[in-house]
Amino acid sequence: MAFVAIEGIDGSGKSTVILQLAEMLPKVYVTREPSGGPIGRLIKEWALKGGTIDPHVDALLFAADRIEHYKREIEPKVREGYIVISERYIESSIAYQGAAGVPIDFIKIINSAVPKADITIILDVDPEIAIARIKQRGDSEKYEHSAFLKRVREIYLQRAREEGYPVVDASRPPNVVAKDVAEIITQMLNYRKYKGGNSCVNRQQ
Repeated sequence: MAFVAIEGIDGSGKSTVILQLAEMLPKVYVTREPSGGPIGRLIKEWALKGGTIDPHVDALLFAADRIEHYKREIEPKVREGYIVISERYIESSIAYQGAAGVPIDFIKIINSAVPKADITIILDVDPEIAIARIKQRGDSEKYEHSAFLKRVREIYLQRAREEGYPVVDASRPPNVVAKDVAEIITQMLNYRKYKGGNSCVNRQQ
């Protein structure tokens, strides 16, 4: 069917919104990055806890996990006719590792082995609101700091302007955000169908 990437800074409500989308849209398969594969587990257990020094290493790890994740999970499910919704994809690397100082051209090159998502949507929220949500959650990772998230947000919004990604106000209640996102996905899928557009899987062939 199609591959949808939901992006946004930590604390923007991606997980909650995606769970609601799975109930609102037909035949949805939900996944996330870092993935549940071996490289994804390494990232979650080591890199996100401050285990790397150079952000280029983080960028390479995320790219490696993304290639494995796409081939193992995303591509097969799209071929089976699912709307695959991933929490984070290529734009997360561009925003986060870009904010950490890695050249965006380098990030694009190391992610060129996988296609862009058919639909990318940015959940936008002020970093101060995001940090308050993260504190309520009771856990923290190395990227979850206000000054850093501000830089990440700026890159996300710049990318949205450059690529034409829809930006949704994620400061509102999750059910309201999810409804808006579901409408965007439905409209864009209908438009692609009308235009005879192929999914990212078919574009690779």
